[in-house]
Amino acid sequence: MTRWETFEAEAPELAAFVRGKMDLQVSYLATLRPDGAPRVNPVTPWFTAGRLFIRMYPRSAKVRALERDPRFSLHSAVPDDDGTGGEALLFGTAKLVEDPDLLASANAERSNPERYVVLEFDVDEAMTTVYDGDDTVRKRWPA
Repeated sequence: MTRWETFEAEAPELAAFVRGKMDLQVSYLATLRPDGAPRVNPVTPWFTAGRLFIRMYPRSAKVRALERDPRFSLHSAVPDDDGTGGEALLFGTAKLVEDPDLLASANAERSNPERYVVLEFDVDEAMTTVYDGDDTVRKRWPA
C-alpha cells in the first residue's frame, strides 16, 4: 500500500496530472459486489495532507463493498468520447479513516462531515492516457 504522498514524491508529473483530473471532480469508483460482479459509482475524491480521500454515506453499498474487499479502481471523468484532456486511472486499496485527528484534517473544508464516513485510498498503480491527434500517450506508475 502506498500513500498518495509517496506516489507524488516518486512520480510528481504523473501525480499532478491525476490530481488535476480528480481533485474535487466527479470520478468513477469501481468496487466488487458480494457476488463478485463489478459495480461503478460516481464519487468526488479530494487530496489533502498528502493523502487521497473520498467520503460516503455510512451504509452505502460502496462502503460495504470496500469493507468486504478493499481493492478499488478509480477513473477520472472525460468530457467527451474523444477523451479531450486525457484520463487518469488509479488502482489500490481503501480503508476507513478512524483516527480523529486525521478525520478532522480530511474534513477540514467539507460541509456536513457528520453525515459521512471518510475513506483513505492508497495507490498501488496509476495510469494516464492523453490523446494527441492520432497519437496516444500512456504513462504508468510504477513503470
